[in-house]
Amino acid sequence: MPAKTTRQGNNSDISSIYNQGLPQLAATVEQNVKPVMTEAQHIAAQTSFSGRKAVSRGTMFLAFYLWLLSGAVMLSWIAQRTQFFPGDMAITKILQKRKNPLVRRFMLGISEIGFPKLSIPLSISFAAIFWALRFRLEAFFILLTSSSHLLNALVKRLIKRPRPTNELVTVARVINEPSFPSGHVMHYINLFGLLSYLLATNWRSGRLRNILIAICIALIAFVGPSRVYLGAHWPSDVMAGYLYGGLWFGGIMALY
Repeated sequence: MPAKTTRQGNNSDISSIYNQGLPQLAATVEQNVKPVMTEAQHIAAQTSFSGRKAVSRGTMFLAFYLWLLSGAVMLSWIAQRTQFFPGDMAITKILQKRKNPLVRRFMLGISEIGFPKLSIPLSISFAAIFWALRFRLEAFFILLTSSSHLLNALVKRLIKRPRPTNELVTVARVINEPSFPSGHVMHYINLFGLLSYLLATNWRSGRLRNILIAICIALIAFVGPSRVYLGAHWPSDVMAGYLYGGLWFGGIMALY
């Protein structure tokens, strides 16, 4: 009997502890877990928002990329079947009406740095600067922009469109290779486009940085008109250069 009474007493004590302690323990756990759950929900909400933004950016990039691709393919198909597009001759004549020596020197200067004797040393120099500043990956991608010449050479071989001639327009320099698309434009978009991005994202805002970015953008904007002004390309060659250059640049940025 005493043993039985002891067991009953122990059971009563355990039951009392259970009934009194469990609600207190539950309250303590809830008190400590609730802030964690609130923070987790906040993080989840932020992640979901970031995810939606990432998907939206990706969709916009893909749509723009497909637009560039369709435009490049359409221009290539037409260029393979005609010497120049409607409007090519008229636009070239309008640009070449300006005989101002300052304009000519400006156009020559913009265009000259796109030829291999200057473009290769420039690319290597830019890469060396970024390498010295310990931007090793960026230096590699600066050199990688020169790979746009491979795509340019391939498309030129496929289309085989002749250059403008002196019989049709004023030609500053005779170039014995196909005209479509403009290699200068493709190279400028990739090299100076990447430099603009790297300057904007790796250099604190300041006057020098903004000037350098403006120069890069100006080179991209003016190289197309300069090639037409100098009689090296038709306007449609230049337009295709911007499209193909944008396609190649998009691929480089995706890799970066």
